[in-house]
Amino acid sequence: MSLAFVFNIEKATMRIAFTSCMTSFHFPVQPVWDEIAAVDPDVLVLLGDSAYYDADGSSMSAVKSMSAFGFATHAHGRIEKQLRVANFQSLVARPGLTTYAIWDDHDFMFNGACGAQIARQPDLSPLIAPSRAIFNAYRAALASRLAPGSFPRGPPGFDKTTPAPGYGNHLLGEGVLLHLTDGRSFKKKGGKKALLGTEQVAAIEAACEAADGSTVHLIASGIAFDARNGETWLDCEDEYEWMLKLARKHRVLILSGDIHDNNLATYQLGGGKNLFEATSSGAAIATAVTIGAVQRNWGLLDIDADSVGIQIFKSGTLQYRGTIERGQWQ
Repeated sequence: MSLAFVFNIEKATMRIAFTSCMTSFHFPVQPVWDEIAAVDPDVLVLLGDSAYYDADGSSMSAVKSMSAFGFATHAHGRIEKQLRVANFQSLVARPGLTTYAIWDDHDFMFNGACGAQIARQPDLSPLIAPSRAIFNAYRAALASRLAPGSFPRGPPGFDKTTPAPGYGNHLLGEGVLLHLTDGRSFKKKGGKKALLGTEQVAAIEAACEAADGSTVHLIASGIAFDARNGETWLDCEDEYEWMLKLARKHRVLILSGDIHDNNLATYQLGGGKNLFEATSSGAAIATAVTIGAVQRNWGLLDIDADSVGIQIFKSGTLQYRGTIERGQWQ
């Protein structure tokens, strides 16, 4: 890791915590949220798999056989159970904290699910609308800091017009733009592969172009950019190359999840340009969901006008750390 790091115990201008992958079904007590609360972040970014619809007491085949309403009930129950985790509630409800969430395969439908292909399958496509409705309701509840009644007691209504979470961006201050990607709705394997799809790629590029040249772009991704195993941006060569091209023009730091582990990476692009990635996955889960070592992983960005400090924690211990100087973006 080429990043230098200078530890500063004082809170920076803006503090962003990030993590992914938790299952309250098997881990109803989740101490990771107390660790995050202790550093008093301004923003929490959840990078997918806030629940596991297809594991931990269920299965992929069980999900695939559900009716639309049956799946809506199942998914609602899994998300509601996460929202009832006491220390998760306490953190998300804190005044001054803003929580954002994107989805990945396990809180979309099942492992490796690709929305663009599922949309063409008569046996599975009816599950898309309830999945969208549940996740949209989850996002709304998080945005309200879990205000009473913010998450419905039962599955919300849904139909073919229920929108996907889709792409959105949020200016966080200190010249930082958070891009929330949707890596499931438009994902396609085989043939013309896609991860985000052409419209989402165009929207991200337009947002980057419209921003001030000094802006730091945080790309929230459910999967790692260049992972050694599992799903990765490398599965879609065109969009992988597009991201490298984007990072040659703009200051890009990818925040990613999925791998039930942590990582900190620098991708050297030539000409002094770099793309950075901070991965933290495994907030409350075992290595293989319910089997293996228990994971308690999360990351932290401390951002001010001069630098982006990165710390990534594993089971209460600092595992990775680094600083990106904003002036040189290196």
